[in-house]
Amino acid sequence: MLTGERGDDNVAAAIIFSAILLVAWAILQVAVVLLGRGVALEAARDGVRVARLPPVDTAAAASAAAGYVTRATGSWLHDVAAHAETDGRNVTVTVTGEAVSLVPFAQFSISQTSSGPIEELRP
Repeated sequence: MLTGERGDDNVAAAIIFSAILLVAWAILQVAVVLLGRGVALEAARDGVRVARLPPVDTAAAASAAAGYVTRATGSWLHDVAAHAETDGRNVTVTVTGEAVSLVPFAQFSISQTSSGPIEELRP
């Protein structure tokens, strides 16, 4: 070992492990956001499913979508809001929320929309 190189391996290992930890942290954050988007989309689809049958009830659709998010995520998707509207032929449900942030001072907004035609019951 040369003079002055004592402990060089420890410093390199500390830098490498810090970089690995940072990458793992970023991967976890991306996974939380993507999972939140998936849950929000399924909640919007659930709301559309509720509202497609006559009589169309947009309040029930929004309530069903918000309830789905609560059941599926617990607390890691917060500030959830669901909005349902109809134009007489189609129903659209939009679910928005904030994913839990592992990065300080960062916010990750999620918004997903689903729509479908209103069922027409014919004898």
